[in-house]
Amino acid sequence: MTSLVIALALLAALGVSGWRRLRRARLRRALAALPGGSAATAVEIETFVGIDEHLRVRQCPCGGRLDVLGERTEPQGQRVLRVVRAECRNCERIEQVWFDASHAYH
Repeated sequence: MTSLVIALALLAALGVSGWRRLRRARLRRALAALPGGSAATAVEIETFVGIDEHLRVRQCPCGGRLDVLGERTEPQGQRVLRVVRAECRNCERIEQVWFDASHAYH
């Protein structure tokens, strides 16, 4: 009887773990499809002020605002991408927001 209870608890724990992993993977794909969620969907900006303006209104999926942790530049052929690392004030999720700054550099 004890081994049956342990086996059921183990199956429940594995099911919950798998469900959480699947949910996180779906969220990652959804975030990557948003404007600025990946290099392919980078938000085009004319000036670097455009980055601040975009981040001021952008929200985490939980509804929280983002705080900038840092930025870096990534040249990709003819494009110059700025990648902003940001953290949600509510859930503390860290995400990257991609910007196409090619026009800002020229």
